[in-house]
Amino acid sequence: MRLSTSLFYQRAQDSLTTSQSRLDKVQLQLTKQTRILSPADDPIGNSQVLALDEKLAQNAQFDRNSTTLENNLRREESVLSNMVDFVQKARTLAVNAGNGSLSAENREAVALELRNIEQALFDFTNAQDEAGEYIFAGYQNRIQPMEYDQGTESYSYRSDDGQREIQLSPSLYLPAGDPGSKVFSNLSKRVDIDFTNGDNLVKGLKAPDREALAASWVQGDPDTQSVSIVFGAGDYDVLDGAGNPIQTNVAYTPGDTITYEGLEIDTSENVVNGDVIDFEIGEPVSRNILTQIGDLADSLENSGPEGKGFFREEIASSLTAFDDAISSLTDTQAKVGARLNVLDSSRLSNADIEIVNEKARADISDVDYSTAVTDLIKNETIYSAAQQVFSRVSRLSLFDYL
Repeated sequence: MRLSTSLFYQRAQDSLTTSQSRLDKVQLQLTKQTRILSPADDPIGNSQVLALDEKLAQNAQFDRNSTTLENNLRREESVLSNMVDFVQKARTLAVNAGNGSLSAENREAVALELRNIEQALFDFTNAQDEAGEYIFAGYQNRIQPMEYDQGTESYSYRSDDGQREIQLSPSLYLPAGDPGSKVFSNLSKRVDIDFTNGDNLVKGLKAPDREALAASWVQGDPDTQSVSIVFGAGDYDVLDGAGNPIQTNVAYTPGDTITYEGLEIDTSENVVNGDVIDFEIGEPVSRNILTQIGDLADSLENSGPEGKGFFREEIASSLTAFDDAISSLTDTQAKVGARLNVLDSSRLSNADIEIVNEKARADISDVDYSTAVTDLIKNETIYSAAQQVFSRVSRLSLFDYL
């Protein structure tokens, strides 16, 4: 058999290239610390590694989500704690304002402090995170949730009732906050009474049943919004805005208390036959904690003789409302704490799953260093031997044997 020079060199080149390729592959496996450099190396193992990589990436995202959720919940927890402190302070001031030894000036001083608390709580209800999003705004976190209405002198919630959720595992979603509609829920209703005639015949005013008074006001029916009390000889009649009788021939002695739809009017002993008391009932306004504090401050600012002592009724109503508000805030705090506990458990679970997935991935794809180093040395030896053989054989000639 004859070997041409070109065939000789081609065979030598193929041998060196094969040896070099094997050597490069082992070196690359050691460098990348994996035995699967391409799907062809292990098709099944490669597909398993891709699936595990996806799980590990998902776990990493869950970990980032948990950090975001914790920041949101910690921030909400701090704001709620401060709000509870301020509402408790407002409650203490309300109790102090009921002290009979206080003068109207003293009550105005209490009202000033309540105004400061009102403003502080208004800021808390519109608290924002580091991205400028409102904490208590539900889904519409770019809209300021609480606003003040000059017309009704009350605060209202503008956003929705949604709760944004953050995923912590394939099946676990936790709320990242609470909407203000639930946290600052309506506590009661305010109904304004304006005496248009006979104000001098009224000594005191109470509203022990605000709900009944609010229910007596009907939208679009002016007759329900104006009331007249007409005194006769030993009795009185109650008429609506159109003059239609509501109550008739009710026995009366000057100085008695007149009741109407949850309203109690303490009358003067100077009432005589033919006297009339006219008053208008304002549209009921739902009161959340901010409106409640504002109304209490307003009643204390106007707690002189012309206030008919209504500030005492407002104090009693406020104490109940403050208790309800504190209960709502602390309930929300408890829910936030429960979410933080679930968050911690989820983190531990995800960490365990990550360890299992990383081990499984390592078992499939990680290079066996002892085997790889042995292969490296073997292939280096083969490559070196191939080089030496080629070098020596390429110099052979018949002239060396002549």
